[in-house]
Amino acid sequence: MAAGCLLATVSLAQPAVTARAAPAGGASTFLAQGVTQAIKDIKLGMTVAGRVDGVLIREGQRVRQGQVLLYQDKQAEELEVQRRRLLLQDNSRLNELRNKEIVLTEQVGSLRSLLTSGAVSRKQLEDEEMSMNAVVSERKALEIAKQREQVELEMAMEAFERRHLRSPINGIVTKVIPRTGESIGAHEPVVHVVDTSRVRFMGNIPAAQGALLRVGAQVTLRLGVDPGITRTARVMFVSPIADPASGLVEVIAEFDNPDGAVRPGITGRLVL
Repeated sequence: MAAGCLLATVSLAQPAVTARAAPAGGASTFLAQGVTQAIKDIKLGMTVAGRVDGVLIREGQRVRQGQVLLYQDKQAEELEVQRRRLLLQDNSRLNELRNKEIVLTEQVGSLRSLLTSGAVSRKQLEDEEMSMNAVVSERKALEIAKQREQVELEMAMEAFERRHLRSPINGIVTKVIPRTGESIGAHEPVVHVVDTSRVRFMGNIPAAQGALLRVGAQVTLRLGVDPGITRTARVMFVSPIADPASGLVEVIAEFDNPDGAVRPGITGRLVL
């Protein structure tokens, strides 16, 4: 289990803009203004309360998926993992019972062959069978106990892992709230991580034009202050409903941003 808890995906407010009508005879159709947003912009917190023992990252640092960002006081959980592991690794009694079972099984087989010749009594055979059955029962019970110890070790390891906050994505740290020695609560946002490698554009278009726009269609985005940055994006969502006050419908288009040239939060225009 991952240690960190994904608390929320940041959702930017809808841009309050008015779309313009298409210019007659223009080379491109100006549909709407909007704003860019990182698809993965997340707030992370711990699933348990505790004291922060180490902060391993800083604002602006790139992190990998699964990388430990910070950890809480974990000494008790670490000791419990060691204790459970030692219990599980102790197979001395189980090995003793298995060896004893082999010996008793051979002895019972020999006594059964001797019983027909009268060399041993039935009482001797029954006593040896009882001893063998007792060893078999104890061995099976101990094997079940070992299975339980395995589960308890995994539970202890999970409790230990919960003291670590790991990044669920590749991205850039944009905010680190706690410092070493500070106490934090369960599910309290403590680190923000954003992945800008893929960005979405959110805007509003007139309902009439929205009816002609299809999911999967390619559009052009002109982002930032002129001349700005131009990107080709793919429409991922066109709202089936229009705002009754403005007559506009929401549209979302996404595009790759591997070089990070487009910063989430900038305004732009969507054109065809």
